[in-house]
Amino acid sequence: MPPPSDHRPLDPSRFTAGLNPAQRQAVEHGDGPLLVVAGAGSGKTRVLTNRIGYLVATGRADPSRVLAITFTNKAAREMQERLRTALGSLAGDLWVSTFHSACVRMLRPYADRVGLTRAFAILSEDDCKRLLRDIADDLDIDVTQVPVGGAKAAISAAKNRLVDPRRFRLEAATARADAHARLYAEYVARLRRADAVDFDDLLVHVVTLLTEHDDVAEHFRSRFSHVLVDEYQDTNRAQCVIVDQLVAGHRNLCCVGDGDQSIYGFRAADVGNILGFQRTYPDAVTVTLEQNYRSTGTILEAANAVIARNEERAAKTLWTAAGGGAPIALRAADDDADEASWLADEVASLVARGTRPGDVAVLCRAKALARPIEAELVARGIACRTVGGTPFFERREVKDLVSYLRLALNPDDELAFRRCVNTPRRSVGDASVKKIRAFARAYDLPLSEALARRDEVEDLPQLASAGLGAFVELVRRVAEASERGGPAAGLDEVLADGCYVQQLLAQAADDEERQYRLESLDQLRAVASGHATIESFLDLASLATDADEEGDPGRVVLMTVHAAKGLEFPVVFVVGLEEGIFPDRRCLEAGPLEEERRLAYVAITRAQHRLYLSHARRRRVLGQPVEHERSRFLDDVPVDLLDVLDEPLAPGDPAGAAHLAAIRASLRG
Repeated sequence: MPPPSDHRPLDPSRFTAGLNPAQRQAVEHGDGPLLVVAGAGSGKTRVLTNRIGYLVATGRADPSRVLAITFTNKAAREMQERLRTALGSLAGDLWVSTFHSACVRMLRPYADRVGLTRAFAILSEDDCKRLLRDIADDLDIDVTQVPVGGAKAAISAAKNRLVDPRRFRLEAATARADAHARLYAEYVARLRRADAVDFDDLLVHVVTLLTEHDDVAEHFRSRFSHVLVDEYQDTNRAQCVIVDQLVAGHRNLCCVGDGDQSIYGFRAADVGNILGFQRTYPDAVTVTLEQNYRSTGTILEAANAVIARNEERAAKTLWTAAGGGAPIALRAADDDADEASWLADEVASLVARGTRPGDVAVLCRAKALARPIEAELVARGIACRTVGGTPFFERREVKDLVSYLRLALNPDDELAFRRCVNTPRRSVGDASVKKIRAFARAYDLPLSEALARRDEVEDLPQLASAGLGAFVELVRRVAEASERGGPAAGLDEVLADGCYVQQLLAQAADDEERQYRLESLDQLRAVASGHATIESFLDLASLATDADEEGDPGRVVLMTVHAAKGLEFPVVFVVGLEEGIFPDRRCLEAGPLEEERRLAYVAITRAQHRLYLSHARRRRVLGQPVEHERSRFLDDVPVDLLDVLDEPLAPGDPAGAAHLAAIRASLRG
């Protein structure tokens, strides 16, 4: 569809053409709250973008007053591209972004209201954990007993539930929770002193703006006449409050989601937000999208059977006009090595018959299950990639250089300072850095002032003092260069003398790694050159996630089911369907399995044409074989949908195992 002429009125009918009745009802809905319960593969993105187009075409919404919120940058880009095609230049006036990106835009102009400057830094997950390690050390908290990762997760969950440090301390019922509370209180204090926020703070601070500052709340309520939210089942308490506050005046809210695909409870997502939507908005219209455009009838029937056992859900049944399709292959493997070997053989056969490797996905409950499968694929010469590798902005050399820009923008950013002060080496060791930090704390000084007064630091080596002086001067030049020529010019200033590149290449293991590191520097500069200010570039760097990485049509993809959410593949293998693995052992011990069952539903509905399910009778755990029963989720799938490829051997049947191994060896020979 070519972009419309900016001088020709938009025809509303173009946004309803080709829709099924339920989709059309959602697109044409008038004012007031609307909930679109969109089953997997039911065209929810089309409905969401067409509704925005319809609102603009009918004159019911000015593009500049529409806010559309997604959960990933990739989804936001896809929506923006569709809207540009449909609306032309009008699409440029829309706010289409993730929750966190929208919150950055709302927070920066009013940062002073929550004790920040407009130049506040957004810390990465790695930076946050490093800060917590420092705090644990200062508070004499043993990180072997209170791991930093668990503490960060507990603090994140508390923030997303809008629980502050004081209330968190009151709720602490165990020694570990009490330690988390002490860390939380100091963590918040140090973030504020550093003029920094973490991802969760972006939400919390915007909640504060909207609930405690009436003028700010009124500004944004009048700024947006329509708010549309994708993946509403994944919202947490803080996000739900933000949405409710933004529409408090006009109540023109459209939420699209599927409670059956709510799988992020561990990130504080609350399925109750979508299930209780009608209680929050009693006059809301609910439209249910059940026609599926992705999967075969057989795959949908299996998915419906699995999810039907959940009690906390809105009733719906996916269906398709595309026909039944191939039966679902079920493989009972003797052990995890047998499972991996069978899967690799099957993928090799599919590729030989014309399937592109990139059309095949292997999904598992835990990433560790992918390792033997990856090894088998590689052994057969089948290219593959495991999702969850190091994202671009988490690469060492990228984080080093971004730290210089962070310091140029905020000279008091202690975490950025510690990362790059001795990179490349300037004779400023850890002991010297600790002396500077102790001096700053003793006199309650910001980092920049402590560095300016470094001559007053007791026992600071002369070489370290000289190195710090050269470093401060470099950061000053980076700031000046960035002011003149943008962040790319600032990066050029860091790299100008060649010392950083020389050290980076010297530390590489081989020529391949050296080339990889140099390519990272080129990519970083190319990205930075697209930004006029350090601020906008750092926002991009901070908000990018591994969910935004693009696929590769030449490689089989291996990923967790959580990572596969929102994706689809012609061929899907779901492996490790065993009790204690999928469903997960911890979930079995905790009680109801509603979210685990939703996870199984998501896994099944990623498949378009072919679905393979597998389980192993034995699986190695810490190097030892452990017996496993097949997952209860397999028992939910109607038998007549399955093509059972193998039955498991009887437990303790070494003769049978040897016989089967001999058969496989003869086939390969």
